[in-house]
Amino acid sequence: MKRIDIYCPITITFDGEQKAKLLPMASLPLLSDETPKPLVGIARLAAQGEFLQPGHDIEFFTLPVRSLLNRCDVPRMPFAWTINPYRGCEFACKYCYSRYTHEFMELRQGVDFERKIYVKQHAAWMLRRDLKRVKPGEEIAIGTATDPYQPAERRYGVTRTILEELARHHGHDLGIVTKSNLVLRDIDVLREISRHNQLFVNLTITTLNTDLARILEPRAPRPTCAWKPCAS
Repeated sequence: MKRIDIYCPITITFDGEQKAKLLPMASLPLLSDETPKPLVGIARLAAQGEFLQPGHDIEFFTLPVRSLLNRCDVPRMPFAWTINPYRGCEFACKYCYSRYTHEFMELRQGVDFERKIYVKQHAAWMLRRDLKRVKPGEEIAIGTATDPYQPAERRYGVTRTILEELARHHGHDLGIVTKSNLVLRDIDVLREISRHNQLFVNLTITTLNTDLARILEPRAPRPTCAWKPCAS
């Protein structure tokens, strides 16, 4: 890195004669003249997102994605397609494997995943378009990198919009993964979907110990709440 030297001019007197002298003070690095690399892909889309409103230590942004349905090419996974209504998750589970996905948007602070939530836009019409790519027998999993029923869903209802669109289609294999009892809100549309599609709702209950759950999943519903959908 190039540096610039800084000198301070002083005047000294020697044998009755004044002389000017430059006294070195410091050395500072020069700013780089390299042009910053432009953002691409999901990072560029995230940078274009509009601020929605703050929550409790949480910020919400729009995310103008190009597609709602994502292809999963991992052979060991039982599903071929994924839908994640949001990027990031307010539940802040310590063990979550999806935290790294925020790095694709150049958000590299560990807490960004649960404090910067991106809300996907135009979910219904994008899904209507994307479903044409799904072949018979290919399962669609909802909530593989976020919880579709995290608190943001109460505000923005993207998951509900997706389910209402799916209810208009027949012959799909669908699965939902959540640890929230908010799924009970959509029991009407889930029943409608199950009339013409194969549907599984999977509930994650990590522990029945409330104190341990508060450590592992600080903002997730209590274990006692997670049991409620099982009784419905």
